[in-house]
Amino acid sequence: MDVLALLNEKVFLGQEFLTWLWYVAEEEGSVQLEDGRLVDVLLGERLVLGPMQGQEGTRVTVKGREASLAEARQGLRRGKLVEGLRLGLTLDGEEYWLNLEAAELAPKALKMPPTAPGQGGPEGLEGLVLERISLVDGALRGLEGLLLVYRPENRGRRPPGRSSSRSPERAPGGWRCPGPGGR
Repeated sequence: MDVLALLNEKVFLGQEFLTWLWYVAEEEGSVQLEDGRLVDVLLGERLVLGPMQGQEGTRVTVKGREASLAEARQGLRRGKLVEGLRLGLTLDGEEYWLNLEAAELAPKALKMPPTAPGQGGPEGLEGLVLERISLVDGALRGLEGLLLVYRPENRGRRPPGRSSSRSPERAPGGWRCPGPGGR
């Protein structure tokens, strides 16, 4: 099997991971990573839901802070999964914003915390570059940590540090989220 076919076959994992991140942002607000650090998860101004991988259907896009998520929640109830979102992560006191797409799960348009302006000369520039590399590494480690908490073999047990035992459940015909927003 070639790599492209394998990736296309596994895209549903990206859709389910992004759907879980949406749930965490809406219901939990934060997740404790396996290394003990706490990550605050925030939903940004973009959310795209589409049909499950391999199915036909329309997409629902919600943009802007003022946009109602009612249409997106309705799409979730009809079996749609998150295909893309703008995600905020606060980790170790630093706030990152990135776009994620389910197909490749690679961060896009990473917005990092501000850095101090570099001092004159090569040493200042080197320090600035090293600080930016450290921030990119922090964002990627936070995202990887969330993926490790989510991973399929952990779905049957409660991740460490979860403030609630509620979690979204895959039901025939769509996702069901316990609580006020669920079915």
